[in-house]
Order: sequence, then structure tokens, then C-alpha cells
Amino acid sequence: MIVFLIALLVVVIGLVVFAILGHFGTHLEDPTGTSPFESLPRGVVTVEDIEQVRFDQTLRGYRMGQVDEVLDRLCAELAARDDEIAMLRADGTRPVRD
Repeated sequence: MIVFLIALLVVVIGLVVFAILGHFGTHLEDPTGTSPFESLPRGVVTVEDIEQVRFDQTLRGYRMGQVDEVLDRLCAELAARDDEIAMLRADGTRPVRD
């Protein structure tokens, strides 16, 4: 009886360890590549450009300078697009509906 309880305890501990490590029922994220950080390209920023941005990881997350650089660039792009939309609306270039 005691051998059965010890075996059961070993199995339960093994299941708990596997669950904690994420080997049960979950898919692990792709590992972060070791390629150097590449900021957004010059010119118009596309959705694909944003999806491909990967930041270097540090002890507590991502490198703040890299994140700040990308966020500043995205803010500038959004402001430029907002200005262009406002200019187009002011010119009355909206399509006429019947």
C-alpha cells in the first residue's frame, strides 16, 4: 500500500511540474530571435512593418529606448495621416452621394 501511495505522489508531482512548465495543453510561443533590433523603415509605415518589429529583451521586459523610438515614429505617422485626412475633408473632396 505504501508503495502505491509513493508512486501516486510521484505521478502527481510530475503532473504539477509539467503543468507549471506549460507542457500540458498549451502551445509555447516561438522563441525570440537573436537578430539585432531593426526599427521601422523610413517612409510610409505599413501594417506589415509594425507586425515585424521585434524588440530586444532585457531582465525586466523590453529595451525602453527601442520601444520609445517605435512609439514616437508611430505617433508622427498617425499625426501626419490625421493632418492629411483633415486637409482632404476641408477641400471638400468627399464623394457625392445621390
